[in-house]
Amino acid sequence: MMKLQIAFAALFTCLLALPPAEAAQKCTRLVKTLRGEQLINNCGSCRIVSLQRKRPSAAAPINRTYTLAPKTTTDLSFRGPGQSRIISDSSCRPSASDNAPTAAQKSAKSDGKRCIIMQRTDKNGVTGLALANTCNECRMAVVDRINGKGERRSQSIAIGGRSLMPIPALGALQAAILDDQPCK
Repeated sequence: MMKLQIAFAALFTCLLALPPAEAAQKCTRLVKTLRGEQLINNCGSCRIVSLQRKRPSAAAPINRTYTLAPKTTTDLSFRGPGQSRIISDSSCRPSASDNAPTAAQKSAKSDGKRCIIMQRTDKNGVTGLALANTCNECRMAVVDRINGKGERRSQSIAIGGRSLMPIPALGALQAAILDDQPCK
C-alpha cells in the first residue's frame, strides 16, 4: 500500500513538472465509442487538431484538420476498421513566440473590433441567423451550436470580405461565434 502511495505521489509530481508546451499537447484526446470516434477538447481554449486515419485496405492515410471550441466533444465521421491518431494539436490563437502576424491579422487588430458578427435575418417571414464579415479580407469563423439536450457542435465557416452568409440552425437552439481569424 505504501509503495502504491509513493508511486502516485511521484506520478503527480511529474505531471505538475510538465512544461506548458507539453501540457498544451494534452488538451485533446481521441475516444472510441459505439457509434465511432470522438475528439474531445478538455482545455478552456480553442484548438486546431490534425488527425490521421489509416485503414487496413488503403495505401495512403486520410488526413483531416478540425477546429474545436473550448470544452467540447466532436463526433468524427470515420467508420469501420482502422487506426486514428492525433498528429498535431495547437491553439487557435497564435502565441507571441509564433511568426510575425500577417497583414490580415494586423488589420483586424488595428481597427480594434472583431470582423465577424452574427445578425438576425428575416426572409419571407422566416427568422434566421447570418454571419457578416465587416473586414475587407476573407475571415474564418468558428460557430458553436447548442441543441435542446445541451450538446455542443462547432463548425468552421469561411466568409469573404464584406459579405453576409446565412447559417442554418441544424437543430440548434443557440449559436455563438467562438473565434474569428484570417483565412489561410
